[in-house]
Amino acid sequence: MRAAKPICLLALSVIVFAVPTGYLQAEITNRVVSTVNSDIITLHELNTSMKRVTGRSPRDLRQRDVEKYFELRRSVLNTLINEKIAQQEIARLEIQVTAKDIEQSVEQVKRENNITHEELIQSLKAEGITLEEYKERIKEEIQRYRLINYAVKSKIVVTEEDVRRYYENHIDAYRAVYEVRLARIFLRIRAPDDAEEIARVRHLGSEILQGLRQGRDFFEMAKKYSQGPAASEGGDLGWVALNNLETGLRNTISKLSPGGYTGLNPVPSGFQIIKVLEEKEGGVKSFEEVRDAIRSKLYKQKVEKKYAAWIEELREKSFIKVIF
Repeated sequence: MRAAKPICLLALSVIVFAVPTGYLQAEITNRVVSTVNSDIITLHELNTSMKRVTGRSPRDLRQRDVEKYFELRRSVLNTLINEKIAQQEIARLEIQVTAKDIEQSVEQVKRENNITHEELIQSLKAEGITLEEYKERIKEEIQRYRLINYAVKSKIVVTEEDVRRYYENHIDAYRAVYEVRLARIFLRIRAPDDAEEIARVRHLGSEILQGLRQGRDFFEMAKKYSQGPAASEGGDLGWVALNNLETGLRNTISKLSPGGYTGLNPVPSGFQIIKVLEEKEGGVKSFEEVRDAIRSKLYKQKVEKKYAAWIEELREKSFIKVIF
């Protein structure tokens, strides 16, 4: 954006003090950073997307590494530009996706991965995604596939030979590891230098352990006392590969049977008690078990490749301006 010509300092002061702070902030965060044909991308959209991708605020990212911050910023903006171009084509072609289409796709994902609806929710929760956010992503994928089907005349085909070759070349990816379903009661220490608070939290943890030994329900205790993830669901963390756990915790968990729980263990910023709810043995999944999931994966890869090439063609025909 071209810098304004210097103006009288007094006049500037009058303007700044006459305009409410909130208005100035809104004006800054909603300024245009790119135009894509008839659409715009605002700084607010860019910042929101950066936080969604990284889980951190743009301010935090910049403070950590300025060079990587600008590199990520360019990458995310490039993705947003592609999305705008795609949405313009979707609107032009009047491509519709119904709620039924989305629900059918969700059911297909569960069938291909042999999981229940509850297991899907737990998996999404582990990734920090809500079911509604997941459905929105599915909607975008369906739109993309239909866009490709319209734009690409040659049909995308994945053969049985393609699927089997992929399975054989990636057999390690289909080794089911030993998994445990865990629940946790986490007690937070807000002032790590406060000896009295540490003692108070440790005492509470000891009382909870005593209650568990006397037969109190773990889920109810978690709902009442836990300050960690999924506390409202009884601290249920879902299924976790044992190998992904920290070494000390892994050694402790491996000695427990379903129904068993740990003692009061210190962790960064607090104490925790973990219970083993269920366990799954490892093994290699058969080709029949994973055939449909592999076919969908390969089909998606081919779609993405054609989609990227097609979007690049549209970009060359579009009017795009980046304003930083």
